[in-house]
Amino acid sequence: MFKQSALLLLLFVSFTALSSNKSASYLEDEIVKLIDSIENTSNFTKKNELNNELISLLYDALLLDNSFEYPFSKVQKMQILTSSDERIKVYTWNIPQVGGHQKYFGFIQTNTEGKQNIYPLTDNRKQIETPQLQTLSTNTWHGALYYSIRVDNFSGEDVYTLLGIDMNNLFSSKRIIETITLSDEGEPMLGVPVFRVKGKTLSRIVFEFSARATMTLRWNEEMQMIVFDHLSPMRNDYAENYQFYVPDFSYDGFKLTQLGWEYEADIDVRNPDRLAPPTPIKPPVENPEPGFLYKSK
Repeated sequence: MFKQSALLLLLFVSFTALSSNKSASYLEDEIVKLIDSIENTSNFTKKNELNNELISLLYDALLLDNSFEYPFSKVQKMQILTSSDERIKVYTWNIPQVGGHQKYFGFIQTNTEGKQNIYPLTDNRKQIETPQLQTLSTNTWHGALYYSIRVDNFSGEDVYTLLGIDMNNLFSSKRIIETITLSDEGEPMLGVPVFRVKGKTLSRIVFEFSARATMTLRWNEEMQMIVFDHLSPMRNDYAENYQFYVPDFSYDGFKLTQLGWEYEADIDVRNPDRLAPPTPIKPPVENPEPGFLYKSK
């Protein structure tokens, strides 16, 4: 019995040593192969099985020394963002599910005081009742693919603002403005109450609109604002039925202030060099409310 236990221990140590000897470059190549395999199979069960391997492989890669600095430049089909202060790195990707649904996966890697930590992200969208009000942990994440990150200091606290997309289902898509702070222990918390909208404070902004429409959500450096399409229902009786919301050719924004993000309606995003302003197009429905999941009452 003792010999068998000693043999198992030896095999485990040998396997661990072998894994630790794999370079970031080798693991990156394996990650690319796995992502391609997931994309090329039409079997949803197989996709999820391969994705479990991908999660394990990426975790192993993030455990390597200096993984925070490693660019993973070959991994083109995964969103990888690094904050400008190099304290947070975010990895996100999606796996299509049966019926046109999506499931999101990811890691947040932190780099604070010379110490690096890894936090898996668990997609919890279906259980979040009021995303605009809730602060979440990495275990209760509002899943999304993030394509932009910036860091700002609000009232003495560093806040990371991320812009993301959620290809929700066959009928509606979503855009997300997420925020992250680090606790005193360095743990990421998601959803910071820094969005000021008509006298109320929100923790997260979620836009939902028709899957057949395209929505703009981007940072405008010149205006120092997050700029986005104003969404309106196609008809009055579609109000609050977000699968029938579309851009109405007007724009709103969140202005960067010292205290947070301040909502501004009906902003002018025209090119100032144009000789004449464009003719405005009347929205299909008069909708004074912000075009996101927000209730003024």
